[in-house]
Amino acid sequence: MDTSQGERQPKKIVLVSGLAGAGKTAALKTLEDLGYFTIDNLPRSLLEPLLILLQDNSEIVKVALGMDGRDPAFLQDAGEIVDSLRTRGHKVFLLFMEASTEVLIRRFAETRRPHPFARDLPVEKGVSKERKMVAALKQLATDVVDTSSFNIHQLRAAVKSTIEKHPSSPLALLVQSFGYKYGVPLDAAFLFDVRYLPNPYFVDGLRDKGGTDSAVSDFVLADPQAKMIVTRMVELIVAVLPLCEEEGRSSLNVAIGCTGGQHRSVALAEETARLLAKDGIAPTVVHRDLPRAVKP
Repeated sequence: MDTSQGERQPKKIVLVSGLAGAGKTAALKTLEDLGYFTIDNLPRSLLEPLLILLQDNSEIVKVALGMDGRDPAFLQDAGEIVDSLRTRGHKVFLLFMEASTEVLIRRFAETRRPHPFARDLPVEKGVSKERKMVAALKQLATDVVDTSSFNIHQLRAAVKSTIEKHPSSPLALLVQSFGYKYGVPLDAAFLFDVRYLPNPYFVDGLRDKGGTDSAVSDFVLADPQAKMIVTRMVELIVAVLPLCEEEGRSSLNVAIGCTGGQHRSVALAEETARLLAKDGIAPTVVHRDLPRAVKP
């Protein structure tokens, strides 16, 4: 999936898929009532052009798209689509609607509509064929809603509660450096003290340079302990971010401190952000005390 066209504003995107007759259309209507911009039966080939059109529309922040097994290209690329959109900063959820074979047969009999995969065959044949086709897609799903026992009102309530447990806005991750001599950030969720690392302040030629300078950064990161603590910090952040999002938190502040907030903490904050980017996480980096620590 081409990622050369980067969306300027991250969106919350719900891909609604699943079995024919399981309630995909009702799910999309429910999401529309919740303020989502919805499109049903979107071909895979039109997904990228649509996102490009939406990239500058600040009024549309929640999008729900009906995409299913009738489009072989979507079945083939579903995993790539989800990964690519998440890498670009979007919050992406795959909602998979399903129901028992008996219920699906009854629903098609009641509506007197042919099954999309068995127009000239018994509905059971179509259900069986589609269930096999979308088995891998179901494994990718963020949420699976079984509508076998639901009436329309219960179905809408289930979709609403399922989607609303995922916050609309991406969790804002802040990685900041600071100097202990100027006080500890009071809003930090995680606080890392790196004053045990060798201090560039005592190295000729580095004292008046900040941790964003390559010479200072190279000096700090040359220490094995520095590399170890950065690796552990990144592992912790990657592990807790999904838990924080599930809890509904809107932000997470990670603070890294050294004595004056000029050298070690700055270099480690920058390296932490660089490694997080490899995991598709783009934090905001702030060096709280660097402006007053570094000489002009």
